[in-house]
Amino acid sequence: MALGGKIPSPLLWLMLVFYTDVSLTFKITGATGGIDPETGARPFRHEISDFQSHGPAFDLYILSLSSFQSASQSDPLSYFQIAGIHGYPRGPWDGVEGTGVYPGYCMHASTPFPTWHRPYLALFEQMIWNYAQQIAEMYSDSQRAEYRSAAASLRIPYWDWASSPGLPAVAIEPSILVNTPEGRRTIRNPLYSYRFQSDAAGNGFPQGHPLANMQETVRWWDSQTQSSNQTAATAAMYASAASVLAMTYQLLTFTADYTDFSCTWPGGVWTGANNLETIHNSIHNAVGGYGHMQFPELAGFDPIFWLHHANADRLFAMWQALYPDSYMVSTVNAYGSYYEPAGTIDSGATGLAPFHSGDDGALFTSDQVRGMAIFGYSYPEIPDWQMSREQLTQHVKERVNMLYNPSTNTTRPRSLPRVQRRTTSLAESFSHVSFDLARKLRVNNLERQWSITVVVDRFPTEMSFVIDFFMGDAPEEVASWALAANLIATYSQFGPANATSLAADGESGGQVSGEISITHTLAAGVSRGIIPSLSPRHVIPLLRRALTWKARTPCGLEVKVEELSGLSISVSSKSVVPTNARNRFPLYGAVEWQGSATEGKPCGARRPNVRKVS
Repeated sequence: MALGGKIPSPLLWLMLVFYTDVSLTFKITGATGGIDPETGARPFRHEISDFQSHGPAFDLYILSLSSFQSASQSDPLSYFQIAGIHGYPRGPWDGVEGTGVYPGYCMHASTPFPTWHRPYLALFEQMIWNYAQQIAEMYSDSQRAEYRSAAASLRIPYWDWASSPGLPAVAIEPSILVNTPEGRRTIRNPLYSYRFQSDAAGNGFPQGHPLANMQETVRWWDSQTQSSNQTAATAAMYASAASVLAMTYQLLTFTADYTDFSCTWPGGVWTGANNLETIHNSIHNAVGGYGHMQFPELAGFDPIFWLHHANADRLFAMWQALYPDSYMVSTVNAYGSYYEPAGTIDSGATGLAPFHSGDDGALFTSDQVRGMAIFGYSYPEIPDWQMSREQLTQHVKERVNMLYNPSTNTTRPRSLPRVQRRTTSLAESFSHVSFDLARKLRVNNLERQWSITVVVDRFPTEMSFVIDFFMGDAPEEVASWALAANLIATYSQFGPANATSLAADGESGGQVSGEISITHTLAAGVSRGIIPSLSPRHVIPLLRRALTWKARTPCGLEVKVEELSGLSISVSSKSVVPTNARNRFPLYGAVEWQGSATEGKPCGARRPNVRKVS
């Protein structure tokens, strides 16, 4: 197409201004257009399935992303270099040198995890917005005004994987039809993959990395077809979708402290299991399979990364509206990053490298990015400029219930439907507990919630791994575990290749934790007549008999769970007073550890086995 992937001249000018004088740094502003100067109303980031019907805005987004990806990889403001901030190629961006051993600036397993990604997304959005302004001017006289208006208010979309688990339809086809300045055209789909412009050495990827020589980003790479398997990625998302739905809802309705909410191991200590980062990790691994999204050092190159992280930021923003008084306190970054050495004390005033708030070298801080207004965007659930803080909290509660606990829209009885039990194997009895079934059973509004807590060393293997949990025996073939009919859910460890080299002396590098929900499976058991209720007296004997787990790598190799250092697997439950009000959340009782449920099983524990930090 005529755009040719060339950087529009204002962007080239911008680069010359900031990069011919090494004393200047690139100021991240986010997208600056479309903001009402009187009310402060800011354009929304929209859910991708809705956004694709937005006509000119969607056209501009796709064309801008395409041009962005076509920019030379040597340009500091190219897609390649901005995506590479998250991991490889390891090196300074915008003059910010690092000394840590981790391959990227990204803050994982540390409390700035949510805040670090906010300016990162704003930088990406700023680039998309800048491209859109130039592309809008290329349309004919009859269309230019409409496209100018769309360009001014353009914001990047998000993918709400908690309510729509399947990969977005617009991200799984290699080509896409859009209205270009030359008319309707089918072009290469920039949401499908990113094509690298060089080989591994030119890209700055270690030659020994499993995906170093891929010519484009892949998802669930199939060595036989030599292509991505998008169907497998969607199937993997649905396999854990019921757990993700429950954990997302409880993250917003039960976790009221920012430190607990933020990451897998805040301050190097265990404060609880359900957190934003753990849920986020499961999406990375389900989408990636054996592909770029599964490796933190390469994930930023897959275009779906930006849809995924926009949703993580949205959940963060919704959580902030619900709990506005809780925010970051000083904690130890136990693991570090490319910029931060392990042991750094992170606070709200700590710089979020490499994101500059001006051209003087100052870095944004978590305190500065606490709100979204600084970057000129919001989400449909958070019109914060037209409500008081109390009104906004009630409004967001309504939206959370509508999206993730729709049973609150009715006062019908919450008793589970029952069918007569058939005599079958446990694996068959608990097979096909789907996302749709979980929603029909109203699993987020039942009188008791059940979950599995995983605590494990951060780097017990050379790369990411997952633990698949089953009711009944796992299938014999490892390749069948991820999509097994009796799979409950999958715990995902999001780690880089050659991970043990990132810890001192090759040690495991401390612990992380996460949680998966098993309520949907147990509720199906009640519905199918296998157990009478969700009471511990009925559930614990079942779990002792039926709950099993297996670990594997993304490339399909079994990992013996006993070889995962620091691993402990525990079961807990909490009583719930359900809600039938749209703007009220359920009331949760204290966490009750059900120690006998996993005792005697491989790495089973009565409570999480947490090492004390010396």
